Order: sequence, then C-alpha cells, then structure tokens
Amino acid sequence: MSGANTRLKEYEALRALSILLLFALHSEVFDPIIFGETIGGPLAVFVASFLLGSFFFLSGYFTEVSLSKPGRNGVAFAWSKFIRIFPPYWFALLLFIFVMGYNLNRAGLAVYALNVQAVFSPTFVKSLLTLWYISMLVVFYILYGVLMVNIRSNWGLLIGSLVIFAGAYWAHMSVGLFDLRFFQYYFLFLAGVYFCRFESIRIHLFSWNGLIKVFLAFLSIWLFALVLNAGLEMIHGLYILAVDFFILSWILLTLSIFRTKFGDWPGWVWISTASFFAYLFHRPLWYAMDGFFGLEPGPTRVWVHLVPGAILALILGYVLQIGYDRLLAVLRLK
Repeated sequence: MSGANTRLKEYEALRALSILLLFALHSEVFDPIIFGETIGGPLAVFVASFLLGSFFFLSGYFTEVSLSKPGRNGVAFAWSKFIRIFPPYWFALLLFIFVMGYNLNRAGLAVYALNVQAVFSPTFVKSLLTLWYISMLVVFYILYGVLMVNIRSNWGLLIGSLVIFAGAYWAHMSVGLFDLRFFQYYFLFLAGVYFCRFESIRIHLFSWNGLIKVFLAFLSIWLFALVLNAGLEMIHGLYILAVDFFILSWILLTLSIFRTKFGDWPGWVWISTASFFAYLFHRPLWYAMDGFFGLEPGPTRVWVHLVPGAILALILGYVLQIGYDRLLAVLRLK
C-alpha cells in the first residue's frame, strides 16, 4: 500500500474541486434562472452526485489509511472521528437553529445532536440542508468502521457490507428508515477503501490510456441520463449501478488529471484544508450576508454567494480548521 499512506496531491485536489462544486451547487448557479430549464436541473443532479460521491469515496480511502497505521485500533479511530467531527458539527447545528431559524422538536433535536438523521430522515425527521451529509458520513464511519476493525479480509468486508446494505434496504422498505441517499453513496465509501487497499489495481487503473478514461466518463453520463429519463427511484438497483459508475468513472478521470501538473497548484491543498469547516458554515455565513446586504432571490444573490461568499467561506474554513487543530493539540485531544 505504498503511496497510500500520505495525503497525495490528487486526493487533496479532488477534495478541493468537490467543495468548489458544492459552493456552485448551493449558490444555485445551476438553477433555471442561469442555465435554463433544459440544462440547469439535470446538470445540478450530475454535479451533486459527483461531488458528494467524491467526498464519500475519499472518506473510505482515508479510513483505510487511518486503520492501517501501526497500533491503530477501533477506539482510537472512533475518538479521532468524534473529536474532529462532532464539536464543529454541534456548533454548526446551533447556527442553523438560532441564526437561520430552523425549528426542531425535541425528538428531532435529539436525532440531530446524535448526528444520525441519515437513519431517520425523511420519514421520522426532516432532512436538514447540508448537515445531512455529515450525518451520512458518521453513519458510514460507524458501519464500515465496525466491519473494518473486526474483518480485515477483503472478501469478508464485501460480504459484511452486502449484509448491512440488505438490512438497511429491508428497514427502509419496511418502516421507512434510512435516507434514500444512503443507498446511492453506500458503495462509494467501500470503493474508496478498496482503491486504497489494492495498490496494483490502483496503479493499473491510473496507467490506462487517457482516451479510455474519457470514454468511460462520457459513457457513464449517457447511462446515468438514461436512468434519470426513465424516472427510476434512487433506491432502484439500476439507478444505484448507473450513478455509482458515473461517479467512479469521473473520480478516476479527475484523479488522473490531478496526478499531472494540474495537481501541483498549492491552492488545492489550501482549499482542501478549509473544506470541512467551509462546508459546515457556508450556509449560515451566506444567510447573514443576505440579511446584511438585503439580497433577494435572483441572479445577483447567486453571484454574490458564488464568488465573494465562497471566498469568505474558504477563508473562514481555513482559519477555523487551523485554529481547531491547534486547540486539539494544546488540549492533547488528538
């Protein structure tokens, strides 16, 4: 697994690109007022699937990196994820409630505080914009973390993952548990794990001719478009296969591009460092900007969010991430 134990430039760049695409998506630049009805809606689906799939893929990859470190155990892994995710997430949740005015009942607040809305939404609690991803990530860390700590066999991990997927599918169909997006992104996390584990396959995929990667990427767009036009539900097997093939094809192409000089730009690492806190706090920040400048829905607000809003979110995210890392180091919590 040489080459997988460091945060290589292509992975940092992919994370950075994904957060930039997320800002574009959340700014509503893909909405009909900018791109029109024909292009805007479908383009938003493709962009959202790729960027979120990339986040989950990278989480799986670096989970394997983390658990492969000498002396690393399940308790240490769980603590590292808890201390890095939950305190910032709780602060973001408070901002969503007291700044953005989200109303939560007592049961909903408990679900959000525990960060398990991905299990209970949308049937039992409403899905909270943006923060749902953090909940989904925590659920994946729990499920895959338990599997990976106890099962190091590749076949065993696959079988265990399939059993959990089947159980989640049954729970969704029977009582409405699990957000539909759980099924769309579930195997992307596992793909990241295997991409880290199988060095020979990783090297082989990167060595493919660029035209093959481009062909697969555009083939995946066509197949995903067919599924979308057919109106299949997100939980349908063909939908999951098509969207995951689309995401993985574009991840391979993007990582390959970033392995060249395109990935050498220092800004990718800076943006990647800022990405977690920028993700958490960009919506409250933009909400405050809207109120301060009196921005109403429309093109002006779109461009304010997309350019100065995104830049401010990244600066804030970078400062908060560096500050939080130093705080954890001082308190000896990491």
